[in-house]
Amino acid sequence: MKNMIIILLMALTMTQGAYSQKVYKEIMKLSQDVVNDESKDLQTRKVATFKVDALVYMAMKMNEVMPDSTVKTLDYEAYAMYDFVNLYIKKLGEAKNKKAKAEVGELFKTASLQNPRFNDMDLDLVEAYIRTEGYITKFSLDTYWTKALEQARTELRAKGL
Repeated sequence: MKNMIIILLMALTMTQGAYSQKVYKEIMKLSQDVVNDESKDLQTRKVATFKVDALVYMAMKMNEVMPDSTVKTLDYEAYAMYDFVNLYIKKLGEAKNKKAKAEVGELFKTASLQNPRFNDMDLDLVEAYIRTEGYITKFSLDTYWTKALEQARTELRAKGL
């Protein structure tokens, strides 16, 4: 009986892990599809490239720094990053002028920078999108996405954006 319960618990854990990873994998697939779709405009493909790079970085660092973290953690962070970037693109599109666009950009960049997940000291890597011209996703790869998303939403409400 005890062995049966252990086997059942292991099966449930494996099922949950597989389910959770589905979200990460789906976001990765969607983003890679956009990157590879030459019919999409360059800016859209660059945003998708950021998403892919953020997902790869996140999975790599979680495996390296937090090997005991659950797949569910990766799932939540992946979804939060996806939501963060999509909210940013939406708010950027709603901005009426150059000044408003700059304000939205700064708000999201600051939220990204103020919420590091791994405290990675390789700034050339984690700030590559901030330092590289031609990308509108000026965010750190080392971001605690759930916290950054919460901060961005709070600040957007406070500023009426």
